[in-house]
Amino acid sequence: MALEDKDIFNAIFSRFSDQPIEFIMEQYEKAKKLNTEIEKRQSSQTVGVECSQEIDGLAMEEVAPKKKYTKRSLMVKPQEAIGDERIKCCICGEEKTILTSRHLAKHEISVEDYKVLCGYDKKQALMSKKRAEQSKLIIAKAQQARMKKKSSK
Repeated sequence: MALEDKDIFNAIFSRFSDQPIEFIMEQYEKAKKLNTEIEKRQSSQTVGVECSQEIDGLAMEEVAPKKKYTKRSLMVKPQEAIGDERIKCCICGEEKTILTSRHLAKHEISVEDYKVLCGYDKKQALMSKKRAEQSKLIIAKAQQARMKKKSSK
């Protein structure tokens, strides 16, 4: 269900009424192109591609279906991935001290989904054993400092 031109213009004008007319017309043209593209996609019913409209930027973004990983598609066995000095990404095999959500986003998988895929506990830290111990020590020192600060008041 696409919008009519007058509806597009009214929406743009109400949003950017304080801007110069040239800017408003530029935004109107972008929105009109986006609307046309949406109409084409709806009529052809493209499978596996979602169209999301961003009101502020009036941009269109194509989103491919998320990758599906299985235990068979893992390059590294989860039980061997976490070492003393390094942790390996089970999907690509890259070694790091911490496996971050940014790295996992490259594989289009969330931290939670990665832990489920690898059979890790929800509370499992995705870092080397040495780094996990260092983090525990830092947290313990911070908690002690907070307790001292509370008790001195």
